Amino acid sequence: NSIGSPDGTDYGVIDNYNSGNTATESWLISPSLDFSASTTPTMSFVNAYNYAGAPLQLLISTNYPGTGDPNGSTWSTLTATWSTGGWAWVSSGVIDLSAFLQSNVHVAFKYTGSNSDGSTWEIDNIVVNG
Repeated sequence: NSIGSPDGTDYGVIDNYNSGNTATESWLISPSLDFSASTTPTMSFVNAYNYAGAPLQLLISTNYPGTGDPNGSTWSTLTATWSTGGWAWVSSGVIDLSAFLQSNVHVAFKYTGSNSDGSTWEIDNIVVNG
């Protein structure tokens, strides 16, 4: 979408509303990242959301094979600054990835919505520095 963009460009949107809430689990997973030659890899992004529902998750894995069901891999939660709602765009802050100095690193956003509630999340300006 681009409506209400923080910089006038398109951004990613995820929700579980289609004429009513629908149970869903959606993932946005990065390509394989190689931090084996890095010392201080980081990432950042901006995000906004609205409506009641489960929060968006930011996860990282070193054993996701790059295709298939991500639930079969081990994912660790990363800490970010999240929007407080009302479509307010906020910066995630700089997220330290230096605990993952190896190849085959995948970063993911995971959204889970239920039949009874859900949020709409918007993500933009994802930057990974190796």
